[in-house]
Amino acid sequence: MSGNATQGVDYTLSGTPGQVTIPAGQFFATITIHALKNPPDGSESATMTLNPGSGYNLSSAKSATVIIND
Repeated sequence: MSGNATQGVDYTLSGTPGQVTIPAGQFFATITIHALKNPPDGSESATMTLNPGSGYNLSSAKSATVIIND
């Protein structure tokens, strides 16, 4: 995870923080991000990036970004 939003302060993630498990034979996994109510501090971003690694084929890093608007 990256971006200027803080996990545990601005948002929480489903599952194990910082990890996602894609089951064998599947091509995706679902992650849910929950925005948390906190004092307004403008728009913040949270980016999840999946990097190439052993045990799976990934041509390059893939990422998705969400914007949290307070």
